[in-house]
Amino acid sequence: MYEEILDQMQELLKDEVKDFGGDFGELEQAVMKMMMSFGKGLLQRFVDCGPNGYQGSSIPCECNSSMKFVQHRSKNIHSLFGWIRLKRAYYNCRECGVSLAPYDKSSGLGSEQLSPGLAKACSLLAVDDSFAQSSRKLEELFGQKVSERTVERVVHQVGSVVLEQQHQELESFFAKRQIPQAQALPERLYVAVDGTTAHEMDGWHEIKVGSIYWEDEQFVRHNRYVGRFDNSEIFGWHVWMEACGCGLREVKEVVFLGDGAPWIRNEWHKHFGRSTFIIDWYHACEHIWDCGKKLFGEGTKAVEQWVKKRLDLLWDGWTKKLLYDIKDQRKRHRAGKREALDDLIRYISTNEEQMRYDVFRAKGYDIGSGAVEGACKHVVGKRLKQSGMIWSRAGSSATLALRVTWLNKRWDELWSQKPLAA
Repeated sequence: MYEEILDQMQELLKDEVKDFGGDFGELEQAVMKMMMSFGKGLLQRFVDCGPNGYQGSSIPCECNSSMKFVQHRSKNIHSLFGWIRLKRAYYNCRECGVSLAPYDKSSGLGSEQLSPGLAKACSLLAVDDSFAQSSRKLEELFGQKVSERTVERVVHQVGSVVLEQQHQELESFFAKRQIPQAQALPERLYVAVDGTTAHEMDGWHEIKVGSIYWEDEQFVRHNRYVGRFDNSEIFGWHVWMEACGCGLREVKEVVFLGDGAPWIRNEWHKHFGRSTFIIDWYHACEHIWDCGKKLFGEGTKAVEQWVKKRLDLLWDGWTKKLLYDIKDQRKRHRAGKREALDDLIRYISTNEEQMRYDVFRAKGYDIGSGAVEGACKHVVGKRLKQSGMIWSRAGSSATLALRVTWLNKRWDELWSQKPLAA
């Protein structure tokens, strides 16, 4: 039967393709066009003969009354194959005025006119690119015109479902104290946290980012991310829950990376106190460079020489010698330069125990070298900080939640839950 169908399709296309002159690209496009046409017709037939949500003359309403069957109403749906039309049972409650088409929820359609497949494609493109570019690419890939505004609306809707699920998971933990089950059992687990910003309508706002990563037996690196606008306390709980799912409570060694900011130190102490806390090398270098620029000016030979000497001391674990050196220099400067040296002295003194880079390297620990900063750029910057982007809080939060879902490889799990109808 399969061969017979192929024979019939080949016969239908033979006149159209005979003038292609061996152009494989044109042949490919012709076959794709036919397949899309057949797909649309087949999908329409299955919809026409499938269930339409009729559940009898009445169904219970949430107001404790009954919703009465009114009629079968049509709805146009934009699918991966094009527009189709379906009819589904429609109910209305005279007491509270609520109306319902049960098929919309059970089938995963929801209130949108996009099919789940097309909505999923829109969302997948939009986790990496702007809504406008996603709209253009969608037409190029599938031949379906979906407006920029529709892509944005779907992303916000599905992303909001993700945010609500995360909120409910945390609330459930607080109520039941049931720890997330470990999905991985690595030998060593890294937890890195940092903050970045996104431009919203009322200015720039901080986004806190967490990166949990490890290597398996084949030395393949695995990453899980958290990205949220929450305060540090709520953010800390979300990072802890994600880390538990990565084997935090079972793993032999935990390494915590951060820049030493007070909020980061607090969340480390609260949730990851048994871990080895390391000041991310990138941030340590950044502090020394900032001080050097204030002393000698940006881009000068003097600042390069000054910074290199201090970084060499820090790399080899000579923090006490480094502090003595900076304190000695402090005596020879005044005003802003002295303040810059004071800031660096405080930073190194506060984090001296977390800057034993010679010891950490000897143990084979990742000392960061931009791992935390890289997570901020990968999770947030690549999507939310593209040129000219200014967000609403609802839009930035939902888009970020959807991007993190993709990066954490929970994409199919999300769409299996029918988020359009949630």
